[in-house]
Amino acid sequence: MNTQFNALIESDLSDIEYIHLSSNLNLNQEQIKYLFLKNIDNVNINLLRNKNCPEDKINDFLTLNDKIYNIAIAHNPSINQEVIQKLIDFDDKDVTMSLKFNNLV
Repeated sequence: MNTQFNALIESDLSDIEYIHLSSNLNLNQEQIKYLFLKNIDNVNINLLRNKNCPEDKINDFLTLNDKIYNIAIAHNPSINQEVIQKLIDFDDKDVTMSLKFNNLV
């Protein structure tokens, strides 16, 4: 992790501050995995949308079959064809609309 990130997380952030931090599109996979450990819904949503989100985390959240998480994943520009197909298979118009918004289908 980088020094700025370490300084931030050591400063006893509130949930709202973690939500803001998780919206940073330049987070690396190590930082993203750390933030997932906080298990804050809005943080998870931001991280699932991040192009650097590790594939194993995306797959973990897909197994939850949670509509909000699925929509967040559908907005991730880096998901692979297998994940796209899993999202389509949920047969949820909001998830499919998110895939279309992201030009993935």
